[in-house]
Amino acid sequence: MRSAIRVLVGLVALAVVAPALPHHSTANFDFTKSATITGIVRYFSFTNPHSFIDVQVPVEGGQPQPYKVFTVARVVMMRTGWGLDDLKAGDKVTITGNPDRKDPQFMYLTKIAFANGKVWDRDPALQR
Repeated sequence: MRSAIRVLVGLVALAVVAPALPHHSTANFDFTKSATITGIVRYFSFTNPHSFIDVQVPVEGGQPQPYKVFTVARVVMMRTGWGLDDLKAGDKVTITGNPDRKDPQFMYLTKIAFANGKVWDRDPALQR
């Protein structure tokens, strides 16, 4: 009987914790700093709870550097003016974001200038 109760308590604990597991924290990004990169989109994941962009940034005299740019959820991006066709692999973009505290090639998106000239800013008041 005791082991059945322990199993039940364990399952309840897992059920409570499981919904929180997929969420990604932004604590690793330094929101006091900003960096800007220009490069070619290699992959774009327009998803929830967070979208991300893989970008290759050319380096003079060297191999292009890969960057991973994280952002808010698809639903939030669309509510603030992001369109379904705004970004695709092969597009040249300029991205501004907050760098990761340990890896400067990870960023949290604050602003993007799309290949078509449209600009999206995380602050909806600055949309153009």
